[in-house]
Amino acid sequence: MARPTRPTKLTAQERLLQQQEEELRRREQELQRKLKQIPAQLEEKRRRERELVRQRVAASTPAISLGGARATRSSRAQASRGRRLPASELQTARIKFIVLCVILATLVILLWRSIPT
Repeated sequence: MARPTRPTKLTAQERLLQQQEEELRRREQELQRKLKQIPAQLEEKRRRERELVRQRVAASTPAISLGGARATRSSRAQASRGRRLPASELQTARIKFIVLCVILATLVILLWRSIPT
């Protein structure tokens, strides 16, 4: 006497467990793919940050510019003939010069007073 096959609780549970297992396998594969991509993403992020730092450094200027001190004689002569500073830059350069002169004078006076007579 063969019993008719009908779904039982056990087969329903087995199907549910199989579906969960398949879902877990898909999730595992997806996470493995993401895990393989993470080092490349980190390297790309670091590269972008380094490039941003380089751009910031290139865009910034020093407090006291040494651009004139680095120029050769021919380029300095050409630069002085052809290029005039705007009024704001000229005023800034004058203020820097006066401040540096005051600092130098202060240092000379302090050294002069510290020398025993």
